[in-house]
This record gives sequence, C-alpha cells and structure tokens, in this order.
Amino acid sequence: MSQKVKVWDVAVRFFHWSQVLLIAALWYTGEEGLMAQHQLLAYTLAALVIARLIWGVIGSESARFSRFAATPVAAIHYLRHPVAVAGHNPASFYMIVLLLLLVSIQLVSGLATFDNSYLSDGPLVSILPGSWVEIASDIHSININILLAAIGVHIVAALWHSVRLHNVLAVMLTGKDAITTEQKPKLRNSTVFFIVFAAVLAVLLWWQGGALLALL
Repeated sequence: MSQKVKVWDVAVRFFHWSQVLLIAALWYTGEEGLMAQHQLLAYTLAALVIARLIWGVIGSESARFSRFAATPVAAIHYLRHPVAVAGHNPASFYMIVLLLLLVSIQLVSGLATFDNSYLSDGPLVSILPGSWVEIASDIHSININILLAAIGVHIVAALWHSVRLHNVLAVMLTGKDAITTEQKPKLRNSTVFFIVFAAVLAVLLWWQGGALLALL
C-alpha cells in the first residue's frame, strides 16, 4: 500500500530551486552588464554546486549519485517505457550530469573571462596567458547558450512527465511522493550540506570579496 512519504531532503530541494533562480539571475546580470552582482551570484552558485557534489556522495540515499546512476541502455529503455519512479529515473541521471557539467564549465570559464574592463574581468585573467583567456571567454560566451538549451529541454521533459505520468514538480517542491514503505529512501539531516555551502561561499568571498566591493 502506498502513502505520501519523504523522498527528497531539504538539501536537494534547496539546491534544485536555488540553482534555477541563480542561473536566471546570472543570465540577466550578464546581459545587463551588472558584473559585481553577476560575480557574486556566480560564487554563490559555485558554492552550491560544490556542496551538492559532496552531498551526492555522503548525503541521503535519494541524493547519492551512486543510487540513481544508470547505464545508457537503462536510460533508453526508460525513455521508451516511462514509469513513475521514486526519486530520479534512469534518464534523468544523464540530464543531471549534463547540467552539472555545463554549469561547472560556465563557472570555471567565467574565472578567466575578459570583459573589456580590468575591474570586472574574471580573477584569473591577470595571471593566465592571453590565449587561454580568449579561449575561456569564447567558451563562456558559447556555453551559456548550450546550458540554456539543455535547461529548456529539462523543463519541457519535467512538465510533460508531470502532466502525463508523475507529478515530479510537486514532489520536488514538497519532498513527498506516494510510494510504498519499502521504497522509502533513508534521508539524512541536511545540516552538513548547508555547512559545506556556507563554508565554501565564505572562502570564495574572502578570496574575491574586496574586488566585489570595489565594483558595487
């Protein structure tokens, strides 16, 4: 017999929705040339991603990458015959990996991106060869479009899945899903996730806080 039980901890839900807001804000500030705000948001997103990667190893069962990692064959089979799954399904594993990879590329390339201003250049611009900076700047400019396209695919897939099969959007909001007791994952307290997030963000702001204040 199924009942509403917690399948997502606070850490996973906080990461998911915060990432949505941060990427939207990063795109806007980048387009508007608000570089101080852009860099502050970027460091916040970097800390969030690092905390999620660590949580993906030590966190709740449903948050661990090892739990929902799937072979390409399993992912293709799921796309052909989708069913409601508690937690991430086999196909979503590859979308998660892709999004984390693209976000990471965007963050790392941003550290070495030239912005036609010594004040708002990435912090690594002054210490890297000019050819590397040009490559990083090109990657940063191109990768954002790839990232936005991947996010678009992810949103459409989530909406279709929620309307036609399983309301994964509601589950990610509430953390609860209708599953059998035997399927219930073991959840961990999310405090460690937030400690890691705060610690990494503090280090990044200690490193670049002075430069950010100069831009504001």
